[in-house]
Amino acid sequence: MVQLTRSRNLAVALGALLATYLSWQLFHWLPGRQQLGQLFLPLFDALAILAAWGASRRCAPVPALRRFWRLIAAAIAAELIADVILSSYDIAYNQPPFPTPADAFFLSYFVLLLLALLSIPVARMTLAARLRMSLDGWTIVLGGGAVVWYFVLGPTVLATGETLLAKSVSMAYPLFDLVLLGAVAVVLLRRSPATLRLPLLWIAAAMLLTVIADTVYGYGVLHDTYTAGDPVDTLYVLGYCALAVAALTQHPLRPVDPDARVNESAEGHASGEESAQRYRVAPWIPYIGLTVGFGVLLGATVGHAFFPDVSLVLIVIGLAALVAARQYLAQRELGRVQAELRKSQRVKDEFLSIVGHELRTPLTSIRGSLGLLAGGLLGELPPEAISMVGLAVDNTDRLVRLVNDILDIERMDAGHLPLERAPIGVGELVRQSAQALQGSAEDAGVHLRTEIEELTVCADADRIVQTLVNLLGNAIKFSPRDSTVTVAVGPGEECARFSVTDRGRGIPADQLDSIFERFNQVDASDAREKGGSGLGLAIARGIVESHGGHLWAESTPGEGSSFCFTLPLAGAGAPCSSGVPSLEELSAGLRAAGSGHSPAGERVAVVQ
Repeated sequence: MVQLTRSRNLAVALGALLATYLSWQLFHWLPGRQQLGQLFLPLFDALAILAAWGASRRCAPVPALRRFWRLIAAAIAAELIADVILSSYDIAYNQPPFPTPADAFFLSYFVLLLLALLSIPVARMTLAARLRMSLDGWTIVLGGGAVVWYFVLGPTVLATGETLLAKSVSMAYPLFDLVLLGAVAVVLLRRSPATLRLPLLWIAAAMLLTVIADTVYGYGVLHDTYTAGDPVDTLYVLGYCALAVAALTQHPLRPVDPDARVNESAEGHASGEESAQRYRVAPWIPYIGLTVGFGVLLGATVGHAFFPDVSLVLIVIGLAALVAARQYLAQRELGRVQAELRKSQRVKDEFLSIVGHELRTPLTSIRGSLGLLAGGLLGELPPEAISMVGLAVDNTDRLVRLVNDILDIERMDAGHLPLERAPIGVGELVRQSAQALQGSAEDAGVHLRTEIEELTVCADADRIVQTLVNLLGNAIKFSPRDSTVTVAVGPGEECARFSVTDRGRGIPADQLDSIFERFNQVDASDAREKGGSGLGLAIARGIVESHGGHLWAESTPGEGSSFCFTLPLAGAGAPCSSGVPSLEELSAGLRAAGSGHSPAGERVAVVQ
């Protein structure tokens, strides 16, 4: 609590100082621009040091992160010493010499900050991943180097009257800037502790501001247009503020805090989806660097003698080589991911073969044997045995249904779900479904009611009956005794609209879509108390979507639920044909069964 209070007070002080500085830059309400400008910088340095040191205290239980923030604090302390020395020179001399001892501390700031970035714990990486990261970093450095070369390095190299030491120090600043910027980008792209994600973004912003500030500062020094307190100092101030904010966003950690850990699985062996998410920005980096390099270099060469043609050629060749190497690695990674997907598909096919032949066949045999025992064909059983055999029959039936559901889901995924579509009356579909569940409804004390307007749809009768049985079975299971489950069919826009309505407990609004996801149920205890695998609704939506219809749920908690779906009328739209569904229908069914989402706009159109 004390640390949070200190962080809050520090944030208030930083905001007040920044507002004061910006108002002074805008309105010049105090004289002595050069002296005051140099006095502001150490104040911002001091606040940033306090913020970084506070972050290290909040990370005390995690030594690696505590060391990271202490190195950040040490880097800003070096900047503070340099600003104090430089302020002394600016105040004492009208034209301070260059370089000065302050430059040693300024350059130390870069070294300490680089050490801090290198100390961040990151996940282990494969060789390909390390090469990819290195190429991304160098692309940033070289692309940004084109800008820095034009504004600072080029004029510095060709400047006359400067000593070798002065030229070396002048060139060191932009070079260190670029290396640090590339290092921050690489760290951001790698898998680092979750607690550092937001602080690292602020540190990256600070480095970007520093690069711009150093470039503008170097240009001003070379052309004798810079004086202490100039607006360019605002960029340095904002950079210090970004570092302070980075430290302030560091939340306190515990010794076993999961946010302080790094997933130790080697990068480069993640799934294709995870790799795509983690490196969704990385593929654009080479093109951004190439665009910046080409744009600046081609624009800068016109009419500037100091920019020799050979530098343009070398930098462009370097950028093109980095892009080519990066794309080569990307192609290799894509090939590896595709090979892993093919292997996964083979494993899944083998699993389906095992489930379809090695598991379902013996289950059918076991179910038949248990049925003979339960029917008394092998002799009368004692009451205790009858109860146990009945339980075994129920659980065997449940396991057979689960196996069949898994096979149906996988057939949908593979696009191997044949549909024997033909014109059929909706009354016949409802009658078959109601007859199949009449016994279950009587046992549960639930009345079944039908409201049918006779229509003819184009559908696979067995699959639609399977869908209705799934929906009716759920409605019966979740309905109280002496309640009514209503099956209604009416016309829609070139479709028949089916609905199964119960008077059960209802479904929360935030779960009306998620209940169609695989193995998902409103209440986890339902699987134990009510039975079911959590696949029925996913299969039902997949079947309906494969027919070109839509399935959705409507519910008012405490009053009941309605599951509605549509089917195309016979003679409306595409011809009613048998066999495998069309590519569009399969895609719709696969999306529905896999994600549990259906376009909301289409639902509204159907309801209307």
